[in-house]
Amino acid sequence: MQLAFPSDSKAAYMSRLMIAGVAVAGASLFAMNAPAPAGPQVQHRDVQLTAGELDWATVISDAQANLVGLQGDAIKGGGDLSAALGNVSGHFGTQITDALTGFETGIQNALYGGWYGSDDGYVFGLFGGTVTGPQGPETNSLIGLLSADFQAGHAEQAYSDFNAYTLEVTDHTLRPLLSPLVDETDDSGATTYSIPVELSQIQTDLLQTFGDYNELKDALQSVLSPEITAQLALTQDLDTIAADFAASNTTQGMSDIDNLSSDVFGALINGYDVGTNPVDGSPQFFSGLLSDGSLLQHLLLIWPEQFVTALGSLGA
Repeated sequence: MQLAFPSDSKAAYMSRLMIAGVAVAGASLFAMNAPAPAGPQVQHRDVQLTAGELDWATVISDAQANLVGLQGDAIKGGGDLSAALGNVSGHFGTQITDALTGFETGIQNALYGGWYGSDDGYVFGLFGGTVTGPQGPETNSLIGLLSADFQAGHAEQAYSDFNAYTLEVTDHTLRPLLSPLVDETDDSGATTYSIPVELSQIQTDLLQTFGDYNELKDALQSVLSPEITAQLALTQDLDTIAADFAASNTTQGMSDIDNLSSDVFGALINGYDVGTNPVDGSPQFFSGLLSDGSLLQHLLLIWPEQFVTALGSLGA
């Protein structure tokens, strides 16, 4: 039998249908215009989405499956981020360690070693050392050279020997000590960048990744999607229930009412499949709190992976 509506009730019903239609249309545009996440392409799992009438057992089993997937996301995202940060820390730590080792070697040679250079020739340590050059190894000390120079009355040569020594000591101690803080280009043209420059590049990459408009829009979508998903499921179920009673299908209508709460809650938690996009034929679904594309997945996997990518070669 046909249900009769009082004129005022019928108007309210038509108003509700119009509101539901606007909500559905807005939700469809939300899905059709959703941008792809910036940064790395994350391998999404097969997610559990609600579709149609669901009982509570199905809602709970789908939620459990999604939680297992999120646990895997957390393991992967956390592991990759930890490894990348460890590599960056190790990279900077190696630079600092090399600087201290180079400084220590420079001090050792300044006291008990020496250097040979094409500009200064043989330069010996303060207390002596053996230095190998084109003429083979030679052994001497700065003290010995200065003593010989003064005994021979060669004050100018003494100054030259001492000047060469101070220049070499400065170059072989200060240069390695400052190497983590300044860029250095070798004879082949290869440049080793300093820690401040590398940190600045990482900061720039992070700002470009997470300061992008599409990235912020995607984050907002992950926050709003569960509420929109639940509203969409509610409006579609209400339309179905109204159609059932309008067609005098009371049994189906009561069944749909009985499943209304599980449908809406399932959509909120596990997402909602709305079929294919009428424009391009692509699959359309709205994410829930636990499903693929949710805020939790962004926190556990998508954003950590983007952070790893932003670290660049230091995080590889």
